[in-house]
Amino acid sequence: MKKIVLIGYGGHAESIIDSIKQAGVYEIVGYTDLKKADFETDYPYLGNDDVLADVYSKGVDSAAICIGYLGQSDIRDRLYEKVKRIGFRLPCIVDKTAALAADVLIEDGSYVGKGAIVNSKSKIGKMCIVNSGAVVEHGNRVGDFSHVSVGAVLCGNVMVGDHVFVGANATVVQGVNIQAYSSIGAGTIVLKDVPDNTKVYGIWNGK
Repeated sequence: MKKIVLIGYGGHAESIIDSIKQAGVYEIVGYTDLKKADFETDYPYLGNDDVLADVYSKGVDSAAICIGYLGQSDIRDRLYEKVKRIGFRLPCIVDKTAALAADVLIEDGSYVGKGAIVNSKSKIGKMCIVNSGAVVEHGNRVGDFSHVSVGAVLCGNVMVGDHVFVGANATVVQGVNIQAYSSIGAGTIVLKDVPDNTKVYGIWNGK
């Protein structure tokens, strides 16, 4: 079984861990974080991120960044660049209960959670999160480092830029373009395009 190290340990890590365990492809060797978790874990604390090069040198060549979306996700960006420089692979972690069309493309480091649906001709960029029960319909594009939250729905041919956050149970109607660094509030209905670096709530009709 291939070995993988977890980077960061919090609530999102628990979801990723369960998906890894059920897939049965990787053996988790432990986790790194700024400090040891203050709760019981099933895996050893290896130290802070400075130990990653040593972990890699011992034959662990795969890593999973287990920190959820934080603001504009710059922490995830920095960790991604660091582990890639060391040489780690960042495999896609897809829960076995997720439903993916045969022609879906998912780039490295992304996570697709329980019961999520990603339909035909969609593309998920690198280091994305498509969380539990989210629906990414046909022909969608989800940019790098973006997060589609629990129960959110992207209808067909939606274009999501890099570093976008789509909140829980939000709905984005067909053909809408959400530009980079924007944030869609939980439960929002998005009817029109969203400019870059914009936060929208309620019913968004472009005004």
